[in-house]
Amino acid sequence: MQDGGAERCAVEFADLLPEAPIHTSFFHADRFRDRIAPERVHTWPLQRVLGATPRFRAFLPLYPAWFSAIRVPGQLVVSSSVAFTKGVRTDPGALHISYVYTPMRYAWELDTYLEGSSYGPGSRIGSRVIRPLLRRWDRATSRRPDLLVAISGTVQERIHRLWGRESEVIYPPVDVEDLPLSTRDDGFLLVAARLLAYRRIDLAVRAATTLGRELVVVGDGPERARLQAMSGASVRFLGHLPRTELLDLFGRCHAYLLPGVEDFGIAPVEAMAAGKPVVAFRGGGATETVLDGVTGVFFDRPDAASLAEAIERLDGLTMDPRAMRTQAQRFDTSVFRRQWRELLAREGVDATLYSAA
Repeated sequence: MQDGGAERCAVEFADLLPEAPIHTSFFHADRFRDRIAPERVHTWPLQRVLGATPRFRAFLPLYPAWFSAIRVPGQLVVSSSVAFTKGVRTDPGALHISYVYTPMRYAWELDTYLEGSSYGPGSRIGSRVIRPLLRRWDRATSRRPDLLVAISGTVQERIHRLWGRESEVIYPPVDVEDLPLSTRDDGFLLVAARLLAYRRIDLAVRAATTLGRELVVVGDGPERARLQAMSGASVRFLGHLPRTELLDLFGRCHAYLLPGVEDFGIAPVEAMAAGKPVVAFRGGGATETVLDGVTGVFFDRPDAASLAEAIERLDGLTMDPRAMRTQAQRFDTSVFRRQWRELLAREGVDATLYSAA
């Protein structure tokens, strides 16, 4: 496991279903043991050989077979599905609810995923060879859950278009209370994300370099070396940071940049919780969280020049930090927890299976 939005949701589900075993592929016990008891976690055999390897993406062709082979006992199964976990099998009569981050990106958005990435020719060819198989598997296993819950309206539309199924929306949890409203502005721009090509961090790097604006990039991933090579002196890469340090950066930044299309985007909402505006590409989850001219500004062309123009446009606006925080509170963790308990109660789940607090 990494430590991003999907992992935060996994922690929330572990708390919501305190007695439930947890099945996954890789699990980083040292990073998560204070939030998820390691003895609850069942990993696949490669964990014993490789540990919590950062090269987990290399095993993509094996995940469908692994998760399809898992039979999860019990009357309630909740799968937190970035791509594969919805494929688990359940007991007859069990209720399987899948929280879907997106239909499998490697199957349906492969060209976007690979465009501008540092993946070599072998990876690109291999990905395209297995894409038809992944699409068939993804669509077939989308029928296994009894109920689908999407992380945003953007993902809900994809589920309907690609899988032909209906779903409801529960937005991911944002710990608003972790982020005090801040009036400090140290002038730097901030990005915090996994450094994957489809996130378009390259646009933020190029725009900040062109403008000579200080940009702080938090996060790691396969594109870090490529991004560093194109960056100017005003761009700093800090890698993975403890959460306390990231929260401090939210409170001190001038604005948060969201240059790519996100399925939802927790970090921009965290920035708004701290009273900081967001400069976002007009697409995906940002259109559901950012209020143009109130909590941030949009740019419309997926290029560095359009982003640079939006940054300069933001500098000429005055926005109320309290309005930004009010918008962020719509996505607070307390809302996520309440909506999941209401869903379980509505579906007639035994109340002893989930936490009431």
